[in-house]
Amino acid sequence: MASKIVKIKYFTDEKKKLISPENKKLYEKYLNSNIIKNRDVKETTYKTYENYFTQFLVYLAEYWNNVGLYDEEFFESSVDIMESYMGFLQDTLKNNKKVINTKISAVSSFYLWSLKRKYINRHPFDKQLDRMKGANDEKIINSYFLDDEQIEKVYKGLLNEKKYDIQDRLLWEIMLSSANRVGAISRLSLTSLDLDNMMFTDIREKRGYRVEVAFSEEAKKLLEQWLECRKELDDLTVDAIFITKYQNTYRPMTYGTIQERIRKIGEILGLDDFHCHCVRKTTLNSIYTKTGDMSLAAELANHKSIETTRQSYIKPQSKAEIRDKISRLMKKSNEEK
Repeated sequence: MASKIVKIKYFTDEKKKLISPENKKLYEKYLNSNIIKNRDVKETTYKTYENYFTQFLVYLAEYWNNVGLYDEEFFESSVDIMESYMGFLQDTLKNNKKVINTKISAVSSFYLWSLKRKYINRHPFDKQLDRMKGANDEKIINSYFLDDEQIEKVYKGLLNEKKYDIQDRLLWEIMLSSANRVGAISRLSLTSLDLDNMMFTDIREKRGYRVEVAFSEEAKKLLEQWLECRKELDDLTVDAIFITKYQNTYRPMTYGTIQERIRKIGEILGLDDFHCHCVRKTTLNSIYTKTGDMSLAAELANHKSIETTRQSYIKPQSKAEIRDKISRLMKKSNEEK
């Protein structure tokens, strides 16, 4: 079983005001330098790393008297600082090992950049700090591979108009038929829609890659209905496919709202921790189990390596399933003799 994700509101605006202006200025210089090189991930990857580093700066303000990032005091105490920070992340924030290692990497990346720019003459804790062990083996969230019966149950549950609307049904259908990441789904737009060929084109996805999002006949029907509804809602003035209303204004549906809608869909199956990646895994696993073609699943997933698909998106077989498969293959072999 995966461990429950614990969310703690710690880094308030008041705490952020404690950050040393000089430390904040140094980090912003580093951040801007990186954004210039890869603007495509400004609002995704760099937002996450900025948030992680801000947490570190708040920690320095609260526990280390706002020691300067380039101060000799920091360099002399860097291992103690980082190890105590790891303890803080684990004990106070309840972060899992993977997140802790990522947050340490966010700090280390800043110093690697500083070293390259010759603002410092050495990395303060490189090769001196032991990262959290076993992070790759730690399961953080459950992965659900839905079977055909469960998928059919979702379809029926989505017909409950008191709880689900046409956007829920459309989200489910596009995600299930395309197997695209939620990052791509959140960027679907009217201008990228090719309804005749049943796809969205030139959608920016992970690390700025451009992908196509192909969808089913059912999704096409739902899109046609939704576009008619949109004429009455916003007269199609918002370019995004999925929209929400906030303060009497329609705007693109956020990544987080899409995640929440998928979580709510999981309630049909009695799952309170169902998430977007489960839909993607369900589709890719189904393609492989029904066709036996791993490369087909990998191509739909936009994976560069089949091994990525095999290791992370295909449901591991139980020993009983392996036994039964061997038995069927042996029986077929004997019949052909």
